[in-house]
Amino acid sequence: MNEPVDRTAGAPARGAAHAPAGGTQDAPADGTPLLEVRSLTRSFGGVRAVRDVGFSVRAGGARAIIGPNGAGKTTLLDMVTGFTRPDGGTVLLDGRDITGVPPHRLPRQGLMRTFQSARLVPLLTVRENVMLGAHRFTRSGFLSGGLRLPRARREERALHGRAATLLDFLGLTAFADRPAADLPAGAQRLVEVARGLAGGPRVLLLDEPAAGLDDTETAELADVLTAVHTSGVALVLVEHNIELVMKVSERILVLDAGQVVADGTPAEVRGDPAVIEAYLGATT
Repeated sequence: MNEPVDRTAGAPARGAAHAPAGGTQDAPADGTPLLEVRSLTRSFGGVRAVRDVGFSVRAGGARAIIGPNGAGKTTLLDMVTGFTRPDGGTVLLDGRDITGVPPHRLPRQGLMRTFQSARLVPLLTVRENVMLGAHRFTRSGFLSGGLRLPRARREERALHGRAATLLDFLGLTAFADRPAADLPAGAQRLVEVARGLAGGPRVLLLDEPAAGLDDTETAELADVLTAVHTSGVALVLVEHNIELVMKVSERILVLDAGQVVADGTPAEVRGDPAVIEAYLGATT
């Protein structure tokens, strides 16, 4: 079921400065780091998976993390998002220490994450999957929802509206009422991004969002991510697709064997001899 997805009808122009991400009004806009990672370290069974790694990203900035398999990229992301407790180091969100905060608490603080494998609920519709990402906006409990009390109904209408806006932005409106399992891989990845945005994050971390996408889908994803971060959301992108990284990112952190081997702008990283040899091949 590989029908083309029209992501232009009713959607903002790619790279537009306004995207329906929300949650950005509290973020610093002056270059001050919104997310700051300081000297994170983690070992597993005596093997140092990540050692003394730090980076930062401002509101509206885009930071990529690249490196070969086993470089420590996902472990680093796991520590930032509370899935793995670091042996040392600190994670600051808008100046507040969130090191080791459980993952389920981070969305309410404005930090959302996607994963290498799309974690959609296959039997739920695309709309319902996106609405799951907005749970931090709800206050009604199970009982009031089950009884369809006025507050619960108002919240449900708001969630429907938010999901509709995001699906329109990503060109997925035609899929809204179809089971997520029916979508082609590229559309599923965009639904995952929509669900991450539904929570109104100030920081969105993406783990291999281009996995399984063809060149056309990857180019469309790059346009979406550019529109998202120019709207004010801080992006942190772990990705193997170098062309996507170079197009979207403002700064790139390069890891090898758990250590930082380069950190700079795309032009600086592209011109670094060690990076060229290890990760970019003959790319110039």
